[in-house]
Amino acid sequence: MIIKKYFPIFAAALISVSCGEDIERSAQALIDEARAAYELQDYAGAKLLLDSMKSTYPKAFKARRQALQLSRDVELGEQERSLSYYTKQLEQLEQTRDNMLAAFVLDKDSRYQDIGYYMLPEQTIKNNVGNSYLRAQVSEKGVAMITSIYRGKAISHTTLRVSCGDSYAVCEAPKSKYSSKHLGVTTERISYVYGEDGGIMDFVANGEGPFTVELSGKGKFNYTLRKSDAEAVKSVLELTRVIQAVESMRELRDEAARHIEFVKRSKEKYDVKPQAEE
Repeated sequence: MIIKKYFPIFAAALISVSCGEDIERSAQALIDEARAAYELQDYAGAKLLLDSMKSTYPKAFKARRQALQLSRDVELGEQERSLSYYTKQLEQLEQTRDNMLAAFVLDKDSRYQDIGYYMLPEQTIKNNVGNSYLRAQVSEKGVAMITSIYRGKAISHTTLRVSCGDSYAVCEAPKSKYSSKHLGVTTERISYVYGEDGGIMDFVANGEGPFTVELSGKGKFNYTLRKSDAEAVKSVLELTRVIQAVESMRELRDEAARHIEFVKRSKEKYDVKPQAEE
């Protein structure tokens, strides 16, 4: 009588154990597939299989522990591959940048400046004594800038307008402003950061010219932009794009390296080490 009374309970327990084993076996099959994908460096495929296992068999607790361990291996492999790719791309971009820099000079006084600016030699101050011109430059971090340098009777100019035929670009409110006077000659410099320059640098770089430069403030002054200065704008923008690409790729590389260290620490903390055979 006692056996008959408790038989349904025993049977249910046996069925539950059997179902649990079936679930674990099915989940284990997906993990085995994910591990095979991982060994083939198919990290995306491995992730899909692990996600499928977790959603399909949420109660396969043993398998889920294995899945967590394998997912960390997959993440580590993926990040190490990314790090290798970013490192190679960075090396190529740095080589391109260095080749371009051979044509530029760096204007930097380490006593006062943490970041210097690259410009073409023909645009340096010493090569333009007495000239009014537009100087294009880009910082070591990839921030391009155009500077209007005027010499003559003071006009306190704050507006820069560059035109070619009926087309023009204009910018006001300079990023920085400087004025000095020596032997009766006033020197004025106003600078505009690329992107806040009213499109002047792009206008010059993409146009054919000739360009007319118009300065206005309390007074006005016009002159024809030299072809070499227009070409300097184009060269600086080309260098700017490469420097920015270098900075972006360096950030991606460093982020991948940080992620790898994080995953390694996680593996050391949570991964179950296999038992040594006796």
